[in-house]
Amino acid sequence: MVVLVVFMVLTAIALERAVVKRALQAEEEVLQSLVYSLLGAVDRDKRGLSITVSSDRLFEPSLIIRNSGLYALLYDHRKHEIWRSESLTLSFPEPGEMELGEWRFEITDHLARPYFRLGFSLQWPDIKDRLQRYDVVVWRNAVDYFEQLNRFRQTLWAWLIVTTVLLLVIMYLVTRWSLRPLQKIGQEVKAIEDQKQQVFEQDYPDEIAPLTENLNILLKREQYQRQRYRNAMDDLAHSLKTPLAVLTGLSDQSDIAQSQIETLREQTDRMNQIVSYQLQRTTGASDIRINKPVDLVKLIDKLVSALEKVYQEKAVLVERRLPAQMLLRMDEGDCLEVVGNLLDNAFKYGHKRIVIKGRSQEGKSMSLVIDDDGEGLDTDAIEQIMNRGTRLDEAAEGQGIGLAVVADIVESYNIELIFSRADSGGLRVTLGFQTI
Repeated sequence: MVVLVVFMVLTAIALERAVVKRALQAEEEVLQSLVYSLLGAVDRDKRGLSITVSSDRLFEPSLIIRNSGLYALLYDHRKHEIWRSESLTLSFPEPGEMELGEWRFEITDHLARPYFRLGFSLQWPDIKDRLQRYDVVVWRNAVDYFEQLNRFRQTLWAWLIVTTVLLLVIMYLVTRWSLRPLQKIGQEVKAIEDQKQQVFEQDYPDEIAPLTENLNILLKREQYQRQRYRNAMDDLAHSLKTPLAVLTGLSDQSDIAQSQIETLREQTDRMNQIVSYQLQRTTGASDIRINKPVDLVKLIDKLVSALEKVYQEKAVLVERRLPAQMLLRMDEGDCLEVVGNLLDNAFKYGHKRIVIKGRSQEGKSMSLVIDDDGEGLDTDAIEQIMNRGTRLDEAAEGQGIGLAVVADIVESYNIELIFSRADSGGLRVTLGFQTI
């Protein structure tokens, strides 16, 4: 608003100066035209030694009407008055020194009145063709000019004040109307703080919508992290059940053999690994942009080698159809958890053959496909295994949270997880992600 006021004042000043300059230029042009008309009426006097202005050839009535406000005088080289218009009844001061051919226009006060004065110096031949110097001076009353200028200034500043006040009111109303969405945002933030709502629910203008959308993403991320924390604690509790049961069983026996001591140490180490990993998952926010790339091919080779030893009795044949390298920005622990769970299920529920394939898609998209030749799952069963604690095979060891953990992790990395039926009739798991 301050800028608007300053701008309007400066605009009015510039406009006023431009109008005054143009008005003065117009007055000067009018007086110059009058001087040219006087020169057109110049004639020699009766003696032929000087010049005069013939009244018969004057086309400006104001020079004939007494006290009309327009006056003209002619001076010789000694500044002696040799002619004056019939309108002149006053005495005016002699003109100052002027160069030949010079126009001198100015505003001056005479007898407490403002006048425009235009002087012009020229040479004119006498009867012997000798050039003599003469000065023509035209006076015009400027009272009407200043009265019109004052009326213009009053009108200009009156409209300026009205326009400025109107614009300030409009700007104030528009600003309040424009800031209403921010007021609504403040109200919704208060509602979120009071736990009356979870996210921003109202519609906002296009200029503010990206802000509320990003805030909603942040809020959902925070809610997701909070839920992930709860789930991780639940995972930790479930994961420790089996090792604790083993330790409890060993502690109930009076005599512990050396093999049982090794088992005790093994289960204790497993508990420590589980606790460390779950706490790391809970406290660390997965960000795909800052994680070091993981080579899935090397990771799969390591996991398959370990699982082949665990399931040695089943003699599962693993067929790899992978490229030389598949890089994925993901925490290595999370990647081990996801791929390890999926491969472990394939070994556990497959019969004799597992196929691992890497497929390139459009752009930098790739997919990892794991097929087993087990019994497979129908649509209802797939939805059930995604729920925490749900196990379709009660005979197999586990807590029923492996695939739920996998789903949580891949969701945090925007990785697509799809379950379907493999060509062999077993289960197919597909992971879709962006490689680098």
